[in-house]
Formats: sequence, C-alpha cells, structure tokens
Amino acid sequence: MDTREDPPIVTCPHCGANVPAGEFCGLCGAHLATGSPRRSHAYAAVPNQRVAHLAIVSTLFPHLAYRRSGPFRVAIVAGGALVVMLAALHLFAPATVAAVFLLPVLYLMYLYEVEVYEDEPWLVVGATMVLGALLGLAFANVAGVSLSQLDLTGDRESAFVLAALAIPIVAQLLMLAGPAFLYTFRARFREPLDGVTFGAASGLGFSLASSLTAFWPLITGPLVANGSPIDWAIRLTRAGLLIALINACTTALIAAALWLHRYDTRRGRRPIMSSLLGALVIALGVQIMVGVIGAVVGELLVGVVLLAAISIVLLLYVRVVIHDALLVEGAEHGVGPEAPCPECHRMVPTMAFCPACGAARAAGTKQGRARLAGGV
Repeated sequence: MDTREDPPIVTCPHCGANVPAGEFCGLCGAHLATGSPRRSHAYAAVPNQRVAHLAIVSTLFPHLAYRRSGPFRVAIVAGGALVVMLAALHLFAPATVAAVFLLPVLYLMYLYEVEVYEDEPWLVVGATMVLGALLGLAFANVAGVSLSQLDLTGDRESAFVLAALAIPIVAQLLMLAGPAFLYTFRARFREPLDGVTFGAASGLGFSLASSLTAFWPLITGPLVANGSPIDWAIRLTRAGLLIALINACTTALIAAALWLHRYDTRRGRRPIMSSLLGALVIALGVQIMVGVIGAVVGELLVGVVLLAAISIVLLLYVRVVIHDALLVEGAEHGVGPEAPCPECHRMVPTMAFCPACGAARAAGTKQGRARLAGGV
C-alpha cells in the first residue's frame, strides 16, 4: 500500500501557478525561493552546473543526464591524449586521423545513445553529418583551388576578402543545409534541442570533411614523418578541436534559434541573445573572425590562443541559448503522475521541470520520455 503523501501546493512567485512544493516551479522552472525565472545557478539541462559553466559535453550533448556523460568526457580527454602521444612519436598521419574524427564519432555515438532521431535514424544522420561532410568536402576543394589561384597571381586583396569573408559566410550557410531540410520537411522534430543537435552534427560533419581535405597529403604520406611534434599538436588542436567546436556551436546556435522562432509562443518575452537575429549576427560574426585570424595571424600559437578564446565564449553563449530554450518549453505543460526524475532520480510529479532539482524534462532522452508517457 502506498503511504506517501502528496507534496503541499504552493504558488509560484513568477508564473502565479499553483504547483507542488519544491525548490523549483515544475511549470515555468523558476526558483521558488527567490522567484527568479533566470535561475542562472542551475543550468536547465544539468542543474548541478551553473549556466556560466565551461563544459563541452553538457553544452553540445544536452540530452545526456550527468551520470551518463562520464564516458563521453573521458573519451574526449583520452582522445586528446592519444593525439598528443602520436604526435610525440612523429606519427603525424594517425594523429591527424584521430584528431579530426574524435568529436564527430563521439557525436554520432551520442545521437544513437539518446535517439534524438526517433524512428528515422538514417534520415537524420544523413541530413546532418553525411550531408555536412559531403558539402564540406566539395567546398574545401573549391575554396582551396580558388585561394591557390589568387596566391599565384599575387592578388592579396581578393585573397583576403575570399578567405576572411566569402569562405566563412558560405561555409556557415552550407552547414545549415541539413538542419534547414529537417526544419522544413520534418516538422515533428519540434523541440529546440532538436535544432541544437542537428546543427552541431552538421557542423561536425562539415569540419571533418574539410580537415581531411586539408590534411590529405599528410595522411597519405609516410607513416613516420619529420617535423616538430609541438607544432603538429598545436595544428591538430586547431583543426580537430577548436575549428570543429566553433563550427558545431555556430550552427547549433542558429538552428536552435530557428526552432525557437517557430515554436515559442512567448516571443515577446524572449531574450535578444536567443533570438534568430541575434544568433545569425553572432554566428556569422564568429565565422568571419575565424577567417580573419586565419588570413592575418601568421604565428600558429597566437592564432590557436585566439581561437581558444572564441571557443570558450561561444560555448558559454550556446549554453545561455539552450537554457532559454528549455525554459520556454515549459509554457504549456501540466502536472502528471509521480515518476523518477531522469537527472536526480527522485520521485516527483511529472512536470516540465523537476520540482526538486530543476532539470527540464525536455532535456531527457526521448526514449525515456516515451516510456514514461506509455506508463512503462
């Protein structure tokens, strides 16, 4: 016999709804004690982290519960260590392959882990990673030939405009092709986190193909090569981690804002940071900055430091957009039966947010929410 008592009902100071008592409002996600709707101390996807917390996994892998994200964090660190070790042994070709494949392979594993693609895995993977890779391969070859021709003719002004402006903008638009297809023809992928996932996957696929094209002469060369291991470790950090992260973040940022533009019923109250215009300005601005750095900064280490700073700021910005998107999704949900929270595992009423820890249900895996909806 179940002797548990229902939690007392309180009034949320932010949305005014009568909700079960807890630390957070289960409907709007606001912090009940302070009435703060922003709750910057509790990131909506992983509430034991602040919104302003630097983390690759909880930012670009938002459907993973914190307890399930450990292997992905370990894999990123281990992959980076493997790249450094191979570079130290002058095995530059294997180091390059490991560097450029690390994040795309992990993201592909993430897609299958959380089943964000629902019952159309090949369509989603094909429209994001595969299409991104094909476009990246074609574009890298065309852009490389065009830049080489301008360098041979000595037209530095045109080469700068191409490298710093045209190439970054066109590349960003191409990275959006797959997510735009899913947005247009698969409207049932309606959650803003779908946009984040599809955008990041497309950006990583594009980055993988572009990097492979750039490093192909090295990859097909001798197994043991000459050169400075430190220089190659820095080059591979730039291509395999920083550029891939930047491309994933900018594309995820625009895609998330695009999904929010369609489904947010409270547009008048949406922060400018998560608006479609704001996302486009930031994403294209970042891509142009990356292009300018590549065109004018000759010192390899200085360029990597600048890209690392951009990556950090961009990751933090994407977290703000994801946080806002998850708070928006609580607008029209009611109160359901008690069920374990996927994040803190406490038995709480099924609501848009866990009243105990504040985790957004929309950040849980889709198969887990489907089981809950089916009463499993």
